[in-house]
Amino acid sequence: MHAIAAVVLTAMLAVGGQAFGQAFGQGNPVPSPPDVRSDEQAAADAQATAEGLFDLAAAGEFNALYDRIHPDAKAVVPREAAVRSFEEVYALAQVGRAQVTRVQIGSWTWPVTEQGYPTAAQVSYAQPYTDGEGQDRILETEMYLVPFEGAWRWFFGGDRASVAELLGRFAPPTAPAPSTGDIRQLLQNVVTDLDRFYKTSLASTEFEYVTPPVTVVDEGRYADSACGTVQVGFYAFYCPGDGGVYLDLPFLEEIRDRYGDFAVAFVVGHEWAHHVQTVVQLQRSEEPSAPGEVYSIELELMADCYTGVWTLDADTRDVFGLDSLANGVSFIQESLGDPEGIDPFDPGAHGSPNARVNAFTDGYDDGFFGCELVA
Repeated sequence: MHAIAAVVLTAMLAVGGQAFGQAFGQGNPVPSPPDVRSDEQAAADAQATAEGLFDLAAAGEFNALYDRIHPDAKAVVPREAAVRSFEEVYALAQVGRAQVTRVQIGSWTWPVTEQGYPTAAQVSYAQPYTDGEGQDRILETEMYLVPFEGAWRWFFGGDRASVAELLGRFAPPTAPAPSTGDIRQLLQNVVTDLDRFYKTSLASTEFEYVTPPVTVVDEGRYADSACGTVQVGFYAFYCPGDGGVYLDLPFLEEIRDRYGDFAVAFVVGHEWAHHVQTVVQLQRSEEPSAPGEVYSIELELMADCYTGVWTLDADTRDVFGLDSLANGVSFIQESLGDPEGIDPFDPGAHGSPNARVNAFTDGYDDGFFGCELVA
């Protein structure tokens, strides 16, 4: 199963599994990452990364741990599956903090996909745990790190069979495919998936997630909100006063006709992210001076970034096709963002089109870890 508690989970669930180490290259010189001066320095950097991962695991920061997985592994294992498996393993096996015992640099092939990596770090470690009979034991095994964009990233899953078992036990149900007919059904599917994603993501934090009410306003209709009367022409917004998400149906139909399903999902995801920001006690301010206060542009770019985090998870579960995702990014670039000349710290600033695309891709690539954004 996964690197941090592979043998523990295998023993508890009797699912079998193959050690990563069988695929590790020994003795052959390999190129170092561009920012690494030598294999010795690479090993030191990999050990520091592994120690940081062990600290996150020991602290129960499983979402942060997932954010540091290599993108190739994220494409296989959804966030909920990884986080739920960690929660079970660390609770049932009473897993303690691991200690690195050895680091080697070499080539490696991930057995789950048979993808090879010319530069990898094999991190051997020892980790205390309690077995099914209540006996204290020490797990001695390895995890593997591969450089990605200047940082070492780890891999979740030792072989195809163990990953299939994990997904069968912990993966969220597949979201309904976006309907090509009824946009209300599309909105319902997106809302359901967003709600589940954030409910899971915030479950282990100090914050209490509450599902926001969603109001869809059609032509000729109106709705009352704590932010004022709502009629068609507002596009979409989140109202902190009542914690509700408000959606302009004709606007969403228009962008769906031009850009496809994911453009609609992005709009809903962005407003939902504002609700999550309220949950975690962030608020917009013209002159931030207290904890949790941020400039408008920071709040908006962070919402784009959160939407990228959710999108990767949805992409891992094949909720949206690649064409739809690409068209959605075109929607962000062509239709969103502040006009030239807007002060970045204007009270209503959202960021330039390029800044918004970059924020979205930061979340998609780096998870919540990539969302600490400034203008």
